[in-house]
Amino acid sequence: MERFHPLAADADISPEDLALTQAECALALGRLDGLLVGLSASEERLFCAGLLRAVLLSALAQAGFADAELRFNAWFAGIDRAPQETPLTPCSAYAVVRALLGEFGLHPWEPLAEAARTIALAARFSADRPMQAEDADTGEAIVRATELTSQAGISSDTALPFSGLARLHALLHQDPLFAPVERGLRTFSLGGRDVTIEQAAPRTPLWAVDAVLGRVMTECGAWQLSLPCPGAITAEALQPHLWPGEGAMVAARSLQGSLARLAGLIKDARARAALMDAHLRHLRSSARAPQVWTVLAGFAPLGLDQMTSAFGVSRRGTYAVGDALISAGLARREIVKGKVLLAAEEPIPSRLSPSLDQAPALSRPALAEFDAAMAEIDRLLVRSSGQI
Repeated sequence: MERFHPLAADADISPEDLALTQAECALALGRLDGLLVGLSASEERLFCAGLLRAVLLSALAQAGFADAELRFNAWFAGIDRAPQETPLTPCSAYAVVRALLGEFGLHPWEPLAEAARTIALAARFSADRPMQAEDADTGEAIVRATELTSQAGISSDTALPFSGLARLHALLHQDPLFAPVERGLRTFSLGGRDVTIEQAAPRTPLWAVDAVLGRVMTECGAWQLSLPCPGAITAEALQPHLWPGEGAMVAARSLQGSLARLAGLIKDARARAALMDAHLRHLRSSARAPQVWTVLAGFAPLGLDQMTSAFGVSRRGTYAVGDALISAGLARREIVKGKVLLAAEEPIPSRLSPSLDQAPALSRPALAEFDAAMAEIDRLLVRSSGQI
């Protein structure tokens, strides 16, 4: 007999509600696929840089590193420690980042693979402790996730990913590496009485499944590119107390949220590509400034040594690149803990159509002529209204 759960519903959701949720998710999936096909080369590079940042931050958050976003930029530049480990984090943050960048460096879509290799060269991620046995499990988690997603995508009888997604969740629920871990109980003495509290369960590496989830979409033909879907696989959808329809709805909503996040990254990439074209089109095709700004705008600020490692420019060349971007209004230099970093600037007014407040002011004679014309119109309106 199954254990009673206080959040368990008395009945499953209706098929109509599930169909509506999945239809909305399918619409988001089709729109995203169309947006990806229409990207230019510069938009692809900016999108991939932003996608890698989103994937790494999502993976670190899912692995239990609550301060990952706060420390990420400084950690990437090598001027701050790694995100704080807790009893709920099964491995180090460095192990997660290293495994994901290694995986995406071999991705079949070349723009994403190139972006991962560039960021890996620039990264100054440091580990707060020596590598341990559990840190090696991050690579094994990606391998196991790849196996499960391949099994889930086999023999798909529809162009939609939901049947494959259901098979994947069933496989994850049965797999000892990804299945949710039950909360533990801890008893201690308080005021002469024994008190028992429920502790949070350790995290399972669902971030590895997010990284390879695009295989399910490409297997059924819903996607042309096998892209990662940060945040698409959640522990909530794997809870045993959920009815089948409830689990399918949670999975569809999580996937839709991830797709919306990717669509937002495409929107940002297009705006940044237009901005870069407007300010850097005068540079040579071999100039490093557009490549550097792609990483600055899409991923994180860079130090001089990072630019040298990632783009093969000399130290003097890094100053030339920085000066070009600063003079174009696309970057600024800042000093953080004694290290000079180049950070992206995005001048908002240059990307937008001029507002009325930004319109050039009229001269005094022109304003006087305009006022006289408006006064004449008012007199004509008063005269015509008196004749009615």
